[in-house]
Amino acid sequence: MNRQVGGSDETAQCRYCDGHVSDRFRAVFGDEDDVAHRCLGCDCFRRISRGSAAGVDVDLVDPAEDPNRNRGQRVGAALRADGGSR
Repeated sequence: MNRQVGGSDETAQCRYCDGHVSDRFRAVFGDEDDVAHRCLGCDCFRRISRGSAAGVDVDLVDPAEDPNRNRGQRVGAALRADGGSR
C-alpha cells in the first residue's frame, strides 16, 4: 500500500467536525485511506475504538445525538493544538 508522505490538509481534518487529527490517529483509527470520520473532539473513545473514526456505524449512542451519554472528557471540549492542558 502506498502512503502519501505528509498528507494533505483535507485528510488532516476530521470529516465530522473539521478538527485536526494526527497522521498516527488516522493510521490507527481511520478508514483504509487513513481518513478520520470522527475524532476525540467530537466522539467518545468507546465509539472510536469500535470503528466510528473509520466510518463504521457503531451500536453505541452518539454523543452528538445525546450529549449526556457516553461523554468522554474531551468530547465537545475546545480543540487544543499546543498539547497543553485545560
